[in-house]
Formats: sequence, C-alpha cells, structure tokens
Amino acid sequence: MNDALTEAIQAQSPLLDIVCEALPAAMLVYDGNDQILFASKQILNFFSLPTEVLLPGTRLRDFLGAVYDNRSRATATAGDMRGASGRDDWVAERLASHWRERFELTESYGYGRWVRFIKRRFPSGTGICLMTDVTEHHKREEQWRADMARVQLTEEILDNLPFPVFVKDPAMTYIAVNRAFCQLRGVEADGILGRTVFDFAPRSVAEIFDAADRQVLETGEPLPVPERLVRPDGHEVAVITRKLRIGKPGRFLLLTTMEDVTELTEGYEQEGWLKTQLKMPLFPNIEGGEVLETVAVQAGPASPAESMLPDRFLGRRVLLVSSDVTVEAQAGRVFARLGIDYCCVSSALEQEAFLRAAAEAGVDIDVIVIDTQMEARTIELAEHHGINVLVMDGSQMSGELSYQLVRHFNSPWGRPRSERNPIEEWDIETIIVEPQIAVSLVDVLVVEDNPVNQIVFSQILEGLGHSARIVSTGEEALRAAADLMPRCILVDQTLPDMTGIELTAALRKLTDALAHVPVIGVLVAAREPDADACLAAGMNGTLMKPISPESLENLLRTYLAHDSRSVIAG
Repeated sequence: MNDALTEAIQAQSPLLDIVCEALPAAMLVYDGNDQILFASKQILNFFSLPTEVLLPGTRLRDFLGAVYDNRSRATATAGDMRGASGRDDWVAERLASHWRERFELTESYGYGRWVRFIKRRFPSGTGICLMTDVTEHHKREEQWRADMARVQLTEEILDNLPFPVFVKDPAMTYIAVNRAFCQLRGVEADGILGRTVFDFAPRSVAEIFDAADRQVLETGEPLPVPERLVRPDGHEVAVITRKLRIGKPGRFLLLTTMEDVTELTEGYEQEGWLKTQLKMPLFPNIEGGEVLETVAVQAGPASPAESMLPDRFLGRRVLLVSSDVTVEAQAGRVFARLGIDYCCVSSALEQEAFLRAAAEAGVDIDVIVIDTQMEARTIELAEHHGINVLVMDGSQMSGELSYQLVRHFNSPWGRPRSERNPIEEWDIETIIVEPQIAVSLVDVLVVEDNPVNQIVFSQILEGLGHSARIVSTGEEALRAAADLMPRCILVDQTLPDMTGIELTAALRKLTDALAHVPVIGVLVAAREPDADACLAAGMNGTLMKPISPESLENLLRTYLAHDSRSVIAG
C-alpha cells in the first residue's frame, strides 16, 4: 500500500464523511493493490457488514465477500434469489468491474431495495466506488412504465371500439379521442385535441352542446341523448350519445360515447307510422332528459336537424351574390360538401343578367344566397324572378350556411319546382339570418407576452373567481376576442406584433359587440404619461404594473358590473 497516499486519505477522512453525508451516498476508495484506503460509515446504511471489513488495509476481495454474504441473507429472506451465482464467481465478477475505467451498475439487495454503483479507476491505480440508494427512483420508473403500459392498452382498446369516444377537461377542451370519433369528424386526432366544440360548430349550436356538457360536469348526472348524424360519406346513422362525469373531485373529466344504434332503431311502416323498438330518452331541452318511453314517430317530412343527407341536394342550383372573395371561398366549400351546383355574381347588374339568361335557357335556380353587404336591389331581383332568398352576413357563411340550406331544402317551398304543389308557388320565402347575440365565454381576456406577468394575472384572476384566457400576441388576441367575446380585455402596450393602441383599434373594428367591450391598457409605472394616449385611442382605462390583487379587483368591479353589450343585443 502507498503509505503517503494512505496517510493523505486518512487525514481527509472526516471531510469525506461529511461529503458522503451531504450527498447522501457511501464512498469506497481503494489502491492499485485492491486494498481499502477509505470506507465511509454510510456503507453500513446499505449493507449490514462487520465494521472490520471497512478498516483501511482490508482487501477489496474480503469486503465484496462480506457484501455477498449480506446480499444472500437479504434475498433469501425476501424470497428473491435472482442472480444468486456462486460466491467466488460473484466476487471475481465484481473485482473485474472495479478495474474498468468507468462502470455503472444498479442491483437489487432484497426487500425491493435498489442500489446504484458508480465506479472509476484512475491511471494511478486508485479506484473510487460511490453507492447511492435509488429505490424511490426505481419505483417511480416502474410506476411510469406501468402507467405507460396502461395508457397504451387503454388507447388500443378505445381505438378498437366501433363507436366514437372522446374526453374533455373542465375547460371543455378535447384531451382524448379515439379512431372512430376521428373518422366521424373526418379529421385526424391532432386536428381535434386541444380544441373545443366552438371550433367545429356554429356558435348557436356549440353553445347548446357546451351547456349540456357543463351540466353533466357540474351535477354528475349522466345524460343520454338520441341523435341522428351524417357521416362524411353521407350515410345517416342513429346514435345514442351518453355523457358521463369521471375522475375525482378537483379532477373531473367529461366522457362521451356515441353508440351507433341504427340497426336497433330500424322500424317498419304501418298505417303511416314508423315504430321503433328501442326505448330512447325524450330530450326537449337541456334540463329534461331523464324521462324514458317508447318513441313512436309519425312518418312524414324529416326535420332539417334530423336528416342532413348530402345526396338529397345533388344537382340543386344556388346563386351566390357577393363581391367578397373570402365569402365566395367559404360558401363554395359548403356548396361542394353538400354536392350543390353554384355560381357567384358580384353585383346586382351581374345578377340580373345571370337570372335573365337562366330563365331563357330554362334553368331553375333553387335559392339565392345574398351577402348582407350587397345592395337591396339584389333581394328585389330574386323576388321578381320568384326565387327564394337566404340573406346572410359574410362571417356566418362558414358556420350557419349549411344549416340554413338544409332547413330550406327540407321545407315544402325548398323542394324542386317540379315537385311543388301549385299553391306553394305563391309562397316565396326570404330568410334573413340575424347575427348571433354576443355571449361571453370568459370574463377577462389578458393580452400579455411576458410569462411571469401571465402567471401573475392567472393567479390573481383565479383567486378573484373570474374566468380568463391569456394570449401572447395581438393576432392571438383578435382571434380569441372574436371566439370568446370576453367581458373585459386587458392589453399590454408592448406586444411582439403590434402595440396595445393598434390592437385596441383593431378590436373596435372587429365586430359591433367588441366595439363596446371595455379595453384596459396595462402600463409600467415609468410610462405612466402614456395613459393619455391610451384613453385617446379608445381604451376605457389603464392599469399600472406591478399588478396587485386589490387594483385589479377594483378595476374589474367597475367594468364588469356595467356590461354595455346588453344595449347592443337589443
């Protein structure tokens, strides 16, 4: 043994013990002759060993032999003899590992305890072995693997179910969908996850779905709903949609299943009645869905909400009157999806020429869709030619148009002229689709790009009991404001893509409802003189950073108590 090295290490033994206590870990130092120079007392926390095998000068072979004996007793008591090779072989194998330049090993030492060894051998021949207890880490890894296996199994089961299944979180965001639901939507899972029903349905329809979902989540009462859906391939199916609350308090989720019961509900016609053999819940409104009785529906024209069959509209002809190319593109996608032939004109003059040419050629136009931005003469021309009219705002084309067309074509006056009764020819329908009244989905929209300030706003607003959405850019703010119709908007003045003043101007022009939503400029104290500029730009007030719960609460109490949009809605 190198006496100088031994003396140096022994002199540092107290310090090494302190280091091992702080890690926490155990340390073993040995020389090129495999004799122990230092063994920390923490080794006894890992193995029940005689203290003499830890003394300087002890052969590493004797130390490893004592560890093997301790391990054998522990594994035998625990009923686990994995890797219980012969003593000499085990010691020889471990000695060889101590001579590697670098070597790491994790082993079980009975009663579910796992120890990690990190070994280093230096050019001088001196070796160091660090021992750490990794039992908890190993348990977490095992739990993680088990959880992943369960998740994969659950996903596989859900994806192989023949009916759609999806899960929403308390914010009504899709967090899980199965393959059948994606096929029903005609969208990949990535196009659904993280979004809400408002991204897929017109606002008026989405609000009904959202109210039903929130009722189930709040009350815990399951909600079964009979529906008729149209798949992307055009086939109509009867579905029982069941909404269930799952999870634990504080972590509730909404599970929805959609079971195809088309075969079970197929009835037969007898004396004008279509009788079903399935008990289905009556669902006249959101709150009355628990009564069960046998449904007997008199045969007759299906309501537009029950049958949206694209093949019923093939060959129908629609004239679109709009000078906006965006509106034309949105409406064109709807027409194509329903199999409708259409043409677009951009003025009353073009409309008049088109209708005259169609009449001369004997081509019937089933309905004329007119953008509200067009002049009144376009409606007069349609009525002069005896053609039904849908008047819609351009912003409604992507969401409401398909519903209004279905409603029209399922009505008596919406049938082709060759199928109408003569008396129906006198009834020319003009439908003006009113814009939806603004309904706030959040109390506060916060436009703030600083992550720290976002956390501050989130915690304060949550503590005050206000619902909020936080975005980082002006562009995101414009989209969120249009979708959520917040009751109040807090705007930072230095955003990545525009200033707070520019954003306020854009918000005021976005919709009539947003023109009256309170917008509050958020300023740093050093730029307090900018408050006058904010007010001059159309903001309702200012709020100084750093934000305090008291100042924010007082501000919101002032502006949320006087929601001016009730005037607009009238």
